Amino acid sequence: MMNVIVPATVGAAASLAVAILSAYLAARQQRRSALDAELRLLRETYLNPLRFHLVENHFRLADTLERVEAADGRFTELDVVTLPEEVSSKTASWFTGEGARLISAVYLGACLFVHTGRVRDNVPHLRLTASGDTRLAELLLRVQIGFLKGRGVPYVLQNSIGHDLWHREEQRLRSYREFCDLLSKPSTRVWFDPLIQVYLETGRGEKLYRIRMLLEAIEQLARFLDDCVGGGGSVASRINTERVARASYEQFLAESDAYLHNKKGGHDRAR
Repeated sequence: MMNVIVPATVGAAASLAVAILSAYLAARQQRRSALDAELRLLRETYLNPLRFHLVENHFRLADTLERVEAADGRFTELDVVTLPEEVSSKTASWFTGEGARLISAVYLGACLFVHTGRVRDNVPHLRLTASGDTRLAELLLRVQIGFLKGRGVPYVLQNSIGHDLWHREEQRLRSYREFCDLLSKPSTRVWFDPLIQVYLETGRGEKLYRIRMLLEAIEQLARFLDDCVGGGGSVASRINTERVARASYEQFLAESDAYLHNKKGGHDRAR
């Protein structure tokens, strides 16, 4: 009888142990999957938007620097007002026309302040490595210093601009139109004046060392984020895409000019 009971007891105990272990491993895998999903959501919520706006600002700044240098130190599309306070007296058509290059540059810079601030405030929740957290904080600071250089935009004002551009009730960036409405009111525009001044000075070929420093800081942070999210070279990809698009557009213009020239020549010969 004992010979029957012992194997049965051992078998039951083994089955129970296997069941408990299986349940434990399943629960552990479920917790890990939930944690991975949470981390992905956090990184998509904070790191990817920052990465996007880094790329947008890098392209705009690089293009502006190239145009300023090509025009012997003045880019007229940016140098459209003498002082920032003049912006509040402009009409809606100015914001979408003559002033669009200046104000859209300021808007992109303000969007970057939003996302650098959101990432900085949430670094502990992103659960990077200890060295990764330190490196991220360092690279964010370098971008801030870039905007600060040359009596640019102070740290606390960068944070304030970011808060003002973030629609807290709807958890989104304010649109370009909403941003222009803010600038149309002197009482709210004044908080953006230093950032407007940065781009006015750039358009006049002043303090270009600030733009070069910013480009380097933005590129370093973008590369770091590319590694964090497992993406490709975001800045390089955008530059290549724009280069191809610009080359295609220039080819289209050349072919159109040639076509119109030949067509005009044909009309002249017909006469």
